[in-house]
Amino acid sequence: MTQRPFGQTFTFKLSGSRSWLSLGSGWAAVAGALAAGIPGWTWANLLLVVGLWLLVDPILGTLWHLAVQQRLWRRVTRAALPQPQPAGRGFFLPYAQPDSTAGQLVILVRRYQVWWQAYYWPEFGGQVVTFGVGLLLALTIGLALNPSVFWLVVVATSLILIAGQSSTRLSTRGGGRLPSIVQLLLPWLMGAALWSSLSLFPVVLALCFSISYLGGLRILGAHHRAEWLFFGGQIAALSLLLGLRLLPGVAVMTLSLTSIWLIKSRFDLPAVWLAKAQPYLVVSMLTAGVAVGSL
Repeated sequence: MTQRPFGQTFTFKLSGSRSWLSLGSGWAAVAGALAAGIPGWTWANLLLVVGLWLLVDPILGTLWHLAVQQRLWRRVTRAALPQPQPAGRGFFLPYAQPDSTAGQLVILVRRYQVWWQAYYWPEFGGQVVTFGVGLLLALTIGLALNPSVFWLVVVATSLILIAGQSSTRLSTRGGGRLPSIVQLLLPWLMGAALWSSLSLFPVVLALCFSISYLGGLRILGAHHRAEWLFFGGQIAALSLLLGLRLLPGVAVMTLSLTSIWLIKSRFDLPAVWLAKAQPYLVVSMLTAGVAVGSL
């Protein structure tokens, strides 16, 4: 015979960033840290990188999954509200007249109160707790790393909430823009800000690869000329390394870019060749990061 737990229990689940680039956010953060130049391969610095990876991939990935894929907060803003509780029960404001603005606010809050208690919390309460714990963890880890990372986490979570109120279809006009910022650009910048303040070349690389990432997402959404973004971002990063005369990095990136092009020419379905191109794009990101970090 087993004893049942006291009170209510919740299951806290972590999920990856669920991007088409395998571990996209984690690899972007590592590449950003490499581009900034790791001050030394010590255990302390490695722990910082691991903490950053946990922040940008499973934790922020969980927030993205709940807010965008599960539409956790969109259900709140677009709820079909029931009738409010009878007068004298629930939320109230003193001296609020029924026809006044304050009275209408009271009615709205009461309707949300009934809806939350009867419909939303019983079904989504665990996810709300998971989101709250994940948000607290993200802000705490960001603050523990450094203030720059903390404010980038604030920006990322704000964009996650905004993305949760809009369509998730990649085929829409702005499809892929917010995912490319949250899943690649901001994690890269967090990595670049891990050791010191942001500098020019790591930021330029972040923009180049986020453009390429955006292109990949828009290819999946069947957008016109999306391949220009996908390959153009990588060519721009390659040009930066060439301009800085980082020739070993140029050689590796050229080989990776050529491999991606050959894969594309062999497979017709975008989802197939993009999936097979993932390792080569990760190699390009890390190579560019190591090359710029060596300056």
